[in-house]
Amino acid sequence: MKRFQQWACGLAMGTLGGLGSQAWAGDSGLPGCGGVGASAVILSGQGPLESIAFDQQGRILYTNLFKGTLSRLDAPKAVPATVAADISSPGGIAVAGAHEAYVGTGNGLYGLAPSLGKAGIVRVDLQSGQVTPQASGLSMSNGLVRAADGTFYASDDLAASLDRVLPDGTVQRTWLKQNSNGLAISQDQKTLYVNQMVPASILAVDRATGQTRVVADAPPARKWSWLDGLDIDDQGRLYVVSYWAGEVWRLDPATRQMCLLVSGLSLPSAVAVGRAGGAYSASSVYITTHSGRIHEVSLAVPAAGPSVSP
Repeated sequence: MKRFQQWACGLAMGTLGGLGSQAWAGDSGLPGCGGVGASAVILSGQGPLESIAFDQQGRILYTNLFKGTLSRLDAPKAVPATVAADISSPGGIAVAGAHEAYVGTGNGLYGLAPSLGKAGIVRVDLQSGQVTPQASGLSMSNGLVRAADGTFYASDDLAASLDRVLPDGTVQRTWLKQNSNGLAISQDQKTLYVNQMVPASILAVDRATGQTRVVADAPPARKWSWLDGLDIDDQGRLYVVSYWAGEVWRLDPATRQMCLLVSGLSLPSAVAVGRAGGAYSASSVYITTHSGRIHEVSLAVPAAGPSVSP
């Protein structure tokens, strides 16, 4: 089944990628984000990259969907290092400590049937590379976030299922019957932001009650463009990946204003706000793609103030 999933995903990426970029080549209808730098490729030729995050030392971590690896990139254009291997269909990454990260597993076609519970979460020791099971029985674990209290949220972009794993390990598969992809948690830990893949919308979920509201819908020209990865900066602004459109948007949940940060990417899958302290810039965002690249977009993260003025 794993080989079939890889074949099916590879066929979709290879044959539909070019068609998708052509189909969505028109105007998004969003204003451009002012003052943003150019997009630069800092790594290429890697195969389908699924997710990206920064460790606490300011280094990039990313997963390779087909190789089943978690890798580290210490600096732009450096030689990647494999942190851990034999991770089954890795999905999202949640960094939890100086030497600890969690990775979603089972990120594949089993997500079409959440009740099968074929996905999970593993803990990775970032020093030794040891992989330890953390949770099982999840829907897909395509996107993954961990709250400060130890609660995990895992998404399923192929069905209406958003899972929760409580700090005591209790798995609540389909905690919400909600199509979900990229995930992010607000700075005050009260809100879970969710990219609904189709129709494309960014949602806010009250973590205490599960009540869901729409923060922003995609512009009409991007309604079916598939929302993928999601991240949040220190000021609470969201960075939204539009997969088929090859774009990343910036959204201020407080004002619901949204702008076009970068376009012309090939199958972008995930985005991470830069982290100070290493070889990367905290004012940049970094984007993985299913076409095997990592991009840096400089001056993408305003220090303070309005986030989306053209």
